[in-house]
Amino acid sequence: MEEAKNNITSSPTKSTTLAQTQSALEKAKKEAQDYLDGWKRAKADYINYKNEQEKRSRELAQFAGLTAVVQVIPVMESFRKAFDQVPVDLKGSDWVAGIDQIYKQLQEGMKNLGVEQVTSLEGQSFDPQQHEAVGTESDTSKEEGVILKEVNAGYTLYGKVVLPAKVVINKIIANS
Repeated sequence: MEEAKNNITSSPTKSTTLAQTQSALEKAKKEAQDYLDGWKRAKADYINYKNEQEKRSRELAQFAGLTAVVQVIPVMESFRKAFDQVPVDLKGSDWVAGIDQIYKQLQEGMKNLGVEQVTSLEGQSFDPQQHEAVGTESDTSKEEGVILKEVNAGYTLYGKVVLPAKVVINKIIANS
């Protein structure tokens, strides 16, 4: 009988202790999950940061020579313009062929550095991302805004425009 009394009196205390323990366990589980979620976020942030830094390093390495490239591009343009002006009686000479070979070596070297020439063709649509309009002319046989002629070639470095092509575009003037 004494034993039954003890079980009855100790039952509420045991159930209170059990409820407190379960509550503490749930609280600890929630806290552990919060810590785990925070750790996962921090790890993901670190991985994203590391990837971004690697991307920036690659881009920096690609564009480290940009200053030198921009200095050499006018030399390439001078070669190109000089070849457009070679007198007819010198076109087949060995000297002109030798200079042409030097120009081709320069082009190949620039290509190896990631530099590409942007070709602007007559009749091509004007693209402000690749072209700089340096003048306008009127030709009613062509659409408004198309390129009529290229003044200077444009250049890209690893696909990004470093020097836009200078072009003359068509602007149709309405007769008054």
